[in-house]
Amino acid sequence: MRLLSGLLLLLLLSGCELYGKIGTDDANIEGALPVLLRGEWVFTQAGSTTPGERYSIDDSTIQFGNDSGTSPTSFKGDIRFVSNFSAAAGVIIIEYAEAPTYPLYNGKQFFAVYYRDLKTDTVQLANAINLSDFSAPDTETLEEAVKKFTRLSIGAFINWGIVQHQSKVRQ
Repeated sequence: MRLLSGLLLLLLLSGCELYGKIGTDDANIEGALPVLLRGEWVFTQAGSTTPGERYSIDDSTIQFGNDSGTSPTSFKGDIRFVSNFSAAAGVIIIEYAEAPTYPLYNGKQFFAVYYRDLKTDTVQLANAINLSDFSAPDTETLEEAVKKFTRLSIGAFINWGIVQHQSKVRQ
């Protein structure tokens, strides 16, 4: 009986540790880019035929812009870190492949794109922005970005109430 109790306790502790690796605290844990995120995601304003924004995501890069791939907020970056907060949410930290031209760009190299409500054909993707003053929250190093863009810090960078769902248009 004592052996059985010990085994049950060990299983319980192992399960708690495993659960902790899915983002139960505020530390980012390195993970893989979800397969479902790979592809092209667009948001089109009601009544329009031209997408207002487009994310193209593959194994190693993210590109953001409008239908033509250009806009005042366009960027392209190499994926440097992914933390999955759950099966449907997380953060992708990129290093700019080239300096973006948008007015908020602060000259730093690392940036974050949060995602949530990931399904086969829809997701909410949002670029991080300092909501307190609408400035760029970019960081100098990957280490700074990993510490800054966490599950608990989302509220400083994203207002999910205004983020529309994007639809997958291509794998």
